Amino acid sequence: GTCRAWRRGWKQTLKQRKWPRLLAISSHGSTTMERYDAAANAWRMEAVAPIPATRVSFRMAVLDGKIYAVGGWVEVASTNAASRYDPVAQAWEAVAPMTRLRGDPGVAVLAGKLYAAGGGDGRGGDSGSVERYDP
Repeated sequence: GTCRAWRRGWKQTLKQRKWPRLLAISSHGSTTMERYDAAANAWRMEAVAPIPATRVSFRMAVLDGKIYAVGGWVEVASTNAASRYDPVAQAWEAVAPMTRLRGDPGVAVLAGKLYAAGGGDGRGGDSGSVERYDP
């Protein structure tokens, strides 16, 4: 089962009438995403513009209504690239790159900032650091 703290947080979000959503987007060049509709208890397919850089295994997070794609791999090299998708304009744009290479990083949003942690450094190791993006 789900721990009480997680259930309580989700129920609180629903009470506030926020629009909780789950998005599933492939980090392998797909041009579709799936959006979970909680009211209908169903997944819906939606078209998205392809990410401009040919990278894979990036990680994604949503911040201020935009979807960020962070790090990943270009062929066998990790990258510090970061991009932002605007679902209203249906367009990607490059944002400031990270200071470190991060293949498969962990990402999270906290207090209006995007954090990237760990990830392959491109030399067979782990970056072993965390950095913050402030939009």
